[in-house]
Amino acid sequence: MAQTSQQTYPGGKGEAFPITDMPESRWGKMTIKQTFMMMGPAVIALGGSIGGGEWLVGPALFVKYGLALLWITTVSTTLQTILNLEMTRYTLVTGEPITIGFMRLAPGKTFWGVLFTVAGFIERAMPGWALACATAIAAMQLGRIPGLQDKPVVIFWGYFVFIGLGVLLAVGGKIEKTLEIVHWFMCATIIGGLILLDAFLAPATLWGDALKGYVSFGQIPPGVDILLLGALVGYSAYGGFGNNCLTNWYRDKGYGMAAKIGYIPSAIGGKEVHVSPSGQMPGPGPENVERFKGWWKLLNFDQWAIFWVGGLLGMALPGILYVSQVTPGSTLASWGIAVAAAQRFGLLGLYMIAAMGFWILFSSAMSNLDLVPRQCTDMLWYASPQVRKWAKNDIRRVYYFLLIAVLVWGTIYVNITLPLIILAISANVANFTMALSSLLTVVVNRKFLPKEYRPSIWREVIMVINTVFFGFFFTLFILTQFLGIKVN
Repeated sequence: MAQTSQQTYPGGKGEAFPITDMPESRWGKMTIKQTFMMMGPAVIALGGSIGGGEWLVGPALFVKYGLALLWITTVSTTLQTILNLEMTRYTLVTGEPITIGFMRLAPGKTFWGVLFTVAGFIERAMPGWALACATAIAAMQLGRIPGLQDKPVVIFWGYFVFIGLGVLLAVGGKIEKTLEIVHWFMCATIIGGLILLDAFLAPATLWGDALKGYVSFGQIPPGVDILLLGALVGYSAYGGFGNNCLTNWYRDKGYGMAAKIGYIPSAIGGKEVHVSPSGQMPGPGPENVERFKGWWKLLNFDQWAIFWVGGLLGMALPGILYVSQVTPGSTLASWGIAVAAAQRFGLLGLYMIAAMGFWILFSSAMSNLDLVPRQCTDMLWYASPQVRKWAKNDIRRVYYFLLIAVLVWGTIYVNITLPLIILAISANVANFTMALSSLLTVVVNRKFLPKEYRPSIWREVIMVINTVFFGFFFTLFILTQFLGIKVN
């Protein structure tokens, strides 16, 4: 079945894809431990989502309007899971992150590179997670829930957390592996801890309300905050630029053809890795197709068992906790939002909730800080031979230069407004990214992948539904927040 490297597939506005063989997935031949070792990107995404939508945006809405809004999480998480699968399909077959695929489309790499960079900075480089994490540290320092008068304390810790995260991303062998370890630990401890807390603190009726909320499709409370509603859509599960970055993490994990491309190593403890600027394509022979099917099954397991299940649980469990502890109808947009669930607790309970909020938000902020310089690095690495020459073929030079740029950008906005508002704006921009990415993914997979690896029509139809669903809420955001149109 040997393929010759002289054969190529057309690459659109980019270089042609050399044809080679796909590595074996070993799906079905691995032990349970080996299978979990091959998982990870979905855990990073899940951990990144719990700190934004699940710990902050969701509870703010559920306390105000009730758990009936959980149906939005059901729809958004399901649509995002399918989006993740279809974007990573491209990565399995070519080894490239999905954004590189977009850059192969007309009008070319410069247009799409600039567009997604701007969207990424607005959506994910804002310091909302770090600032919310700082409210938990401030609560532990003050021994109470921070208020407006404590804003300087929160801002101080916001700077500290944001810069500290950048330092941590410089340590380790492979950045993706560092994120994976942090988020496996966080997801296991936090979801387990929330189940125990909810079991002791929340009445059975609230658990019932949550289950009903998952299927209360179309229920919108009158007078709902449109900014927060759009944020719930965008940051249920992961959302936007984060979904796109999953394909970068799968690349670094070595899924499918990505095993032949390389990964971004850490500055300290990592070795120089020569990352290929563009991907390769497997031939259409039966052995390659079978190998693709093995990777596809592993990918589906990672996405449905971790991302989808975790996304549903991750939104409901904090929601149940907050609704059980905070007076219904309350507004949580304060400088103490990360510990608002501790209103009825004593000092020990405050420290417990603050520690939980800190760990959730810290790990979330870490993955969210990584994904902007990561994707921008890959886009530059693909688009510019001059950048590769400047970096002396060491991709770390580009990644850490951009990480510093993101840190500078973020610190400028630490003092701009409340953490919840920063996150809500970011999440609404995520709806734009998902709507656009869904449509572009259909085009990319149809245009570049051999027919043996393309999705079925029903999957493409769901991707169009993605565009309509997330595009609708982004349009609402623009109409209400910028054009002053009121929606009842």
